Amino acid sequence: MRHLDTRRWQQRGMGLMGLLVTINLVAFFLTLLLKLGPLYVQFWTVRSIMHDVAASSATLPSGPRGLHESLAKRLNINSITGIDAKNFKIAKQDKATYRIDFASERRVHLFYNIDAVVVLTHHVIAKTH
Repeated sequence: MRHLDTRRWQQRGMGLMGLLVTINLVAFFLTLLLKLGPLYVQFWTVRSIMHDVAASSATLPSGPRGLHESLAKRLNINSITGIDAKNFKIAKQDKATYRIDFASERRVHLFYNIDAVVVLTHHVIAKTH
């Protein structure tokens, strides 16, 4: 009988402090996901646009102007806000090869006086005719 009585006083499960810490951690990571998630989804769309332009660059008018125009049109079609053709740098590699660099730095307010700075970079190689 004594063995059963001592077991009754042992704690089972999570206490109040553990529950509060868990709820705060879940809320923190959910806030990060909701604030930073759209930036990364938009970045993945920009990367996809860059790869599409590089794949179809042989049919585009040659030169950086044709690449810039194609990028700007696709950004407009996909409703990408906060990013425009100025974020892209096009540099000539060889006779008909161009390197398209994308760089963007975005600041997102998280809570109180805490901001997150997200640096997004990507590059592709495009071959024109």
